[in-house]
Amino acid sequence: MRFAKVLEEFYRLKFGQTFLRESRTLEEVFFLFLFSDYFGVPNTLKFYILEAFPYIIEDFHEWHKRQGFERSPIEWIKCC
Repeated sequence: MRFAKVLEEFYRLKFGQTFLRESRTLEEVFFLFLFSDYFGVPNTLKFYILEAFPYIIEDFHEWHKRQGFERSPIEWIKCC
C-alpha cells in the first residue's frame, strides 16, 4: 500500500505541473471562445452560452483576474 502512495506522489510531481498548465490553457481558450463577441469575433452560440453562465461565473472571475483585468472586462457581466 505504501508503494502505491510513493508512485502516486511521483506521478503528481512528474506530470502534475504539465497537466495543470495544459488545463489552464484549455480553460483560457474556452473562455475566449465563450466571450469572443467582446474580442470582435462573431459567436453564433451566444444565446446557448447564456444558459451556462450561472455555472461558470466563478471560473470567469478567476479567468479575468489571471488575464490582468481588475474588474470584469465585459459590461454585461458583473462578477466582482
